[in-house]
Amino acid sequence: KVPWLLTYLNVIGVVYIITRYEVIYHRDCDTGNVVIAGLFPLHYISDRPDNYSLEDTPAPLICRRYNFLGFRWMQAMIFAIQEVNNRTDLLPNVTLGWELFDTCNTHARAVTQALNVVDSINKQPKSMKLRCYHQLICISALIGPTASDKSIIVSNILSVFDIPQISYGATSRLLSDKNVFSSFLRTIPNDDEQATAMVDLLLHHNWTWVGAVAGDDDYGRPGISRFKEEAAKRGICVEYTAYVSESMSPDLLYQTAHEIKNYNATVFVTFISATHLVPLARHLRDQNVTDKVWIASEAWATSDSVLFIFAADVFSGTLGIATRGGDMPGFRSFLEGVSPSTQPGSPFMKEFWEKTFQCSCPPSICQLSEHDSDLSTHNEYNDNCTGKEDFTDSGTASSAYLGWTDLEKSYNVYLAVYVVASALHNISTCVEGEGLLKDGGCPSLNNLTTWQLLAYIKEVNFYPPGHDYQFNFNENGDPNASYKLVSWVPQLNAQGDVTIAFVHVGNYSCMAKPKWSMNDSAIYWRSENKEVIPESVCNGDCPPGYYTIQLQSACCFKCVECPTGEYSTSTNSPICLACNRTFRADDNRTGCIPKYEEYIRWGDAFGITFSVLSAVGIIITIFTAGSFIKMRGTPLVKATNRELSFLLFFSVACCFLTPLLYVGKPQDWNCKGRTVSFSLSFTFCIAAILVKTLRVLTAFEARIPVTYKKWLGEHVQVFVVMVVSLVQVVLSVAWLVVEPPNVVVTESKVGTAVVVECNVGNVVIMGFVYGYLCLLALTAFVFAFRARKLPENFNEAKFITFSMLIFFIVWLSFIPAYLSTNSTNSTAVSCIAILASTFSLLACIFFPKLYVLYVTPQRNTVEEVRQNTANHAIRTS
Repeated sequence: KVPWLLTYLNVIGVVYIITRYEVIYHRDCDTGNVVIAGLFPLHYISDRPDNYSLEDTPAPLICRRYNFLGFRWMQAMIFAIQEVNNRTDLLPNVTLGWELFDTCNTHARAVTQALNVVDSINKQPKSMKLRCYHQLICISALIGPTASDKSIIVSNILSVFDIPQISYGATSRLLSDKNVFSSFLRTIPNDDEQATAMVDLLLHHNWTWVGAVAGDDDYGRPGISRFKEEAAKRGICVEYTAYVSESMSPDLLYQTAHEIKNYNATVFVTFISATHLVPLARHLRDQNVTDKVWIASEAWATSDSVLFIFAADVFSGTLGIATRGGDMPGFRSFLEGVSPSTQPGSPFMKEFWEKTFQCSCPPSICQLSEHDSDLSTHNEYNDNCTGKEDFTDSGTASSAYLGWTDLEKSYNVYLAVYVVASALHNISTCVEGEGLLKDGGCPSLNNLTTWQLLAYIKEVNFYPPGHDYQFNFNENGDPNASYKLVSWVPQLNAQGDVTIAFVHVGNYSCMAKPKWSMNDSAIYWRSENKEVIPESVCNGDCPPGYYTIQLQSACCFKCVECPTGEYSTSTNSPICLACNRTFRADDNRTGCIPKYEEYIRWGDAFGITFSVLSAVGIIITIFTAGSFIKMRGTPLVKATNRELSFLLFFSVACCFLTPLLYVGKPQDWNCKGRTVSFSLSFTFCIAAILVKTLRVLTAFEARIPVTYKKWLGEHVQVFVVMVVSLVQVVLSVAWLVVEPPNVVVTESKVGTAVVVECNVGNVVIMGFVYGYLCLLALTAFVFAFRARKLPENFNEAKFITFSMLIFFIVWLSFIPAYLSTNSTNSTAVSCIAILASTFSLLACIFFPKLYVLYVTPQRNTVEEVRQNTANHAIRTS
């Protein structure tokens, strides 16, 4: 109890001190069974007179710069109360009254009026009670004030006494803390959801690099802090933050405007009231800062004070996040009907009428109560008012009062009245046992306390007039967030002046998915191309073909070209992707194209050369075979064993065909074919040569028994060739079955190409295949070398020795050449070796015979053969 008592005594002391200094035109009232207080900023500032001193009793604060919007908000409260009083379905036996105060948009006046409300409710001594035309009144709840900083001060006082406070314009997130502001509620969403809506709006337009301007007060600092928290979570960076107030020096304001002009960010998010923004706006206009896109918080999203002075110069193209208002049927007619006769005795009406029509309102027209007679202003105008002036002739003042700018706050005031009325209605219809008090108890309207009313206000759930949605508060005293997006579109009026139209271009609801729905085509962009959305990023996008390197700021990056062989297809790609090994990045590095495939093509020099040489070899082979057929009756041809010779012709022809399998793109079938063709062709060929050599050797070798020589007959020789070759056939089949050669693609030394080639398959079997072929060749060479001097068939063994010697030289040279070249050239080396060894066999074995057949046919006789044999016998005897 002690802390509460000390707080109460402090309040009483402050009330006693402050109420000694009355503010001019401080209140307006109308009695009723239940009275609702309202705090409204009918002036923008208040200060002391120029001759203020403490040598005498301090002069009262003087409120300056009339606020027509504040008066309209006040009228919205009167309109709502009168509407409730005229309804028969809502509080039928209760009349609502009002007590209205002017805060002058200052903390001091807001505190003064809040303490007056506390005094009324807590029944202080009679001299301290509020009077409404000589009647003592008791206030049940308070609506207002508008700004967050004033609401915080007022709530700090009212929350001590559990007096319900419903603000229509305070959005600070601080006010959602019910541990501190326990009796505070509002009909406008808090800044937490507004900050989220701003971030969603930025991301919708891909704005990730922004500036921020906030009021240096309890509205701006918490609001911009919440925005920056949400922005950081979702990848938006704030380049610059400025805190502004109306009390800043001109030098600081000039410097702030200069910094805003020079920063890179195009979009500036604001959490600031119009009062704080106006001084900065003057400097923005003077420095021609016209290339920024402003995101206006609800405090000035549809503000006349900024609109009329600076909108066309500085703020056209602004996107304002305004609270969504509602229809108030009859409200415009009510505003147009307001006059001194409809609200007699109101000091606020007197000043409003004089400021609107630039005339002095005499006491006969603007009647003041005896209590307020000392509060009249000095006559500022020469002409007297008639009380029947027409709003259509009042120019700017009428536009500010009757225009639909900032209509949302008027609706929020209207809604706040219905919150109190709904709570009172629920109390009046409460059934014992179903109430909100202990054990289901119901409070009495005749003895209602503020804490009881607060309990019912927190639980209201009603349909606002003319709407199909239910209004209620969450646990923090906040309504569900709902905003509209307005675009500030410049247009010419009838006088040719540039004015601003608020175009409704989108809606936001915290309950919807997606939360924003907007018509982008209706938004006005202040740029050369009105259809192009301005950019607000730290740096330009990295095009495809580049990747980003993050810099110190999360929103800034460096563009780096993708490395060779890699690509990126998207804008601002964080990485580059490697192409498949058979593909390479294109010149722009934005995609993959097939790599050049390295292999011997038919049209290449190698391909043409090998094809021609193979064809020549086959033609020569066919010609030689034809010659043998044509001259098959001659001694030379008969001595060669025709079956074995034609088997040799066939084998040589196959050897000439083998290089053709190395030309063209390798595929599995020709990889297998070239291996089998090479091994079997040369095996049959060398096997035939081996048998030929063996036959010559046995014909002249006396140590060989006669019975063995019979085994080397013509038909037996062919059989031997087949048997010897069968081993190679078995090895080749095993090679194809176990692990056959197939196509492989390998990287070329040139990064833009790949080598398509055949691998060897099973290395072990390959070793046996080539080893067996070498064994046959070596055996044939040994036998041929032994028979090199024998005269059989015109020294055939000698030429076989030459052919085997060339064969070994070719393939021994092939090994280092093959290993020292790249894949494509190694294939060419293989073809050269095959052709060279085949031509050597054909030339050494058959060309001497062709020479005899066509050049020296006189030697192709039986006598010549016998003579050669006889000569050999004589030499060896």
